[in-house]
Amino acid sequence: MRRAAFALALLLLPAAVRAQSSIRVAAGGVTAEFAPIGAPAAYSIDALRALGADVAPLPDGFRVVLLGDTLRFWTDSPFFTSDRVVTQLAWPVTSEGADFRVPAQFFTDWLPSAFRGRLTLAGGVLTNTDAKAAPRAATPASARRPATPPARSPRIVILDPGHGGPDPGKIGPNGLREKDAVLQLARAVEKDLKERGYEVHLTRTTDTLIALDDRPHMANQWKNGRLSAVFVSLHYNSYSQRSVRGFETFFLSQARTEDEQRVAEMENAAAAFEDGPSAGVPDEEAILNGLRNDFYVRASSDLADEVQRSIRKIHDGPDRGVKRAGFRVLVGALMPAVLVEAAFISNPTEARAINSSAFRQDIARSVTDAIETFFAQHEHLWAAGGS
Repeated sequence: MRRAAFALALLLLPAAVRAQSSIRVAAGGVTAEFAPIGAPAAYSIDALRALGADVAPLPDGFRVVLLGDTLRFWTDSPFFTSDRVVTQLAWPVTSEGADFRVPAQFFTDWLPSAFRGRLTLAGGVLTNTDAKAAPRAATPASARRPATPPARSPRIVILDPGHGGPDPGKIGPNGLREKDAVLQLARAVEKDLKERGYEVHLTRTTDTLIALDDRPHMANQWKNGRLSAVFVSLHYNSYSQRSVRGFETFFLSQARTEDEQRVAEMENAAAAFEDGPSAGVPDEEAILNGLRNDFYVRASSDLADEVQRSIRKIHDGPDRGVKRAGFRVLVGALMPAVLVEAAFISNPTEARAINSSAFRQDIARSVTDAIETFFAQHEHLWAAGGS
């Protein structure tokens, strides 16, 4: 059922943008180059053989023995095991005849991390530093360099103004409603991003309520199988003690503190205003999120770091840091995703600032700058199809 669901999803995807570059694999003094296949990008299983791995086909997938570790893959599944530990890729392994195709993320992200120091990725070359002799497999036809490199994948940003409709969010002492303020902020960020050439989508453009579970579902539809996309949910914080102020950015993970749990419960309470059916989290996505995608967790943490660092330059409130919690609005987003609490609407001073166009523009530019820095620093992941 799992394999069928992913196969159907892939069939429904339109043609997507290919990765920008091939990958070179080096072992035992021999280097082979492999062109990306399909979109999202994948590489032939021959790339693993060229890395020095022993690969054995199985009835429903294949087994890889590399540097003393045994990996087990299933066709049309994003899951694989390494010494019985289940790990999940952003996209499934596929097959074409006798050839298996492994998502580029496995080569560019998982392998260098899992075999740190033994497999190194530098300058587009994945090197097996432990290999003493050339691997047995010859360079296959699939390793030829493409004649013309494809165009760069577009950078896609999905902005999520929190709350809306019957859900006002928190209300400041000046009567300012969070739902109105974050929509204005999202519009300002959208304008800045579009001026820099980004493709931008908003989960809501008017004062309407969008179910929490629907928002990441919409983001995945807009991403549409393409490589480089991020999801940013915009909010203003609130606390019973009005002197509390500052800014913080969250990514999806288990809350570690009472305050992280408090913010998650506050934002998740928006679900109480929903009175109609929502897209929900499909069974397959629930499984993916239950297993926790290390790639997205790390990328989301990096994006949150950039947002905090950028806002810190213009915000005179305390930097409350990068935090983690279980926000429903982030569950199921198949891309790096963060939730920004840009200020405390409950604080009289910050509520006045939130209501000013100057502060709004400063925050918008800070968020845009952070997104641009994040994309630039992670361009090798987009180029290799690691998203």
